Amino acid sequence: MDHTLTRTLVRNILEHADDYPWTMQEIGLLGLRLDDRREHRLHVWGPSYSVGEPPVHDHPYDFTSTVVVGELTNTRYVEDPGGVEYQRVRYPLADEDARTTDTVRLSATPAVVRAGDEYSQLAHELHDSRQLPGAVTIIRMSFRDVSTLTVCTPVDAPWVSGWSRPATPDEVTTIIGAALEHFELNP
Repeated sequence: MDHTLTRTLVRNILEHADDYPWTMQEIGLLGLRLDDRREHRLHVWGPSYSVGEPPVHDHPYDFTSTVVVGELTNTRYVEDPGGVEYQRVRYPLADEDARTTDTVRLSATPAVVRAGDEYSQLAHELHDSRQLPGAVTIIRMSFRDVSTLTVCTPVDAPWVSGWSRPATPDEVTTIIGAALEHFELNP
């Protein structure tokens, strides 16, 4: 889809944010499903709402993420005996409370992704992302037959749930406000 058309459609959604059922995740992610098949989702990022540092994680789907406004740094991780030690938590997709924990050493490769750019990840690839406040992305997902998910954090870091909850009106107003500033600064 044309980037100008995408920006226009997204801005229209954001300007009428109260009309939509936003969800919030503890990684500072305000999300909105864009279709009933769960293939497209709008993400508006509020890093100050994150509980701790963004965790290194994988997904139950392959995805491509397009930055509509703002920017983010997507960092990919691979196992490396000389890498940094992380606490690795694995759990069944249907039950994040049934966790097993060990440690793993990972090395990282960051990449900055700006408005109009996109990046893709396979379900099994570990990554984290750090966004400018108000960055907006559209993610296109293709679900895979994944039975276990992985989250890696600094050793002894507290568990941060991957589940979403309904966003509060304050979260929507504050995070969407930062996103709309990006549209004003970069028309």
